[in-house]
Amino acid sequence: MFNSEEGKREMAYIITRYAYRDTALEYYHSKSIMMDMLFYKKIYNIVFAKLKKVGLLHKYIENYQVDELKNKEDYENLLATVPEELKFKFMRYFIEVTELLREYFEFSWDPAEIVDCNLYGKSPAYYVLSGHFTECCKDGAILDDKTMCYINKDIHNRIYTLLINGYFS
Repeated sequence: MFNSEEGKREMAYIITRYAYRDTALEYYHSKSIMMDMLFYKKIYNIVFAKLKKVGLLHKYIENYQVDELKNKEDYENLLATVPEELKFKFMRYFIEVTELLREYFEFSWDPAEIVDCNLYGKSPAYYVLSGHFTECCKDGAILDDKTMCYINKDIHNRIYTLLINGYFS
């Protein structure tokens, strides 16, 4: 389901929300804090951990028709594809992802676009945060709604680029 063009767009939105937007970042955003490199480090650690989980678990739902899960047996069939040691993590991840999928059509983010991608020797979190987010931290920007919108679009594009390049497959 998520390996089609539209599926990758949906998943880019979901991963952006899961790994970046719907984290402790929202607390800082609500306080309109001044961004700096200490703030960068806090958010980097969160995004690093979340993207690590995505890298570990995304492949189990990428080709599965989530919208076809109609009963317990369908869900058990999906769960049977996941190694035993990852089942609990996967169940939590799956619940969070499908909840965000339900919200996908309620929000009107601009469609993600492919941007330059060079991960050589870098973590996905470094890549995802290396654009507007890093720029705003270095410039001491205030994390208000305008700044958040500016950063969200860039991070959304970067996560989409990772998906298109098969990083989470």
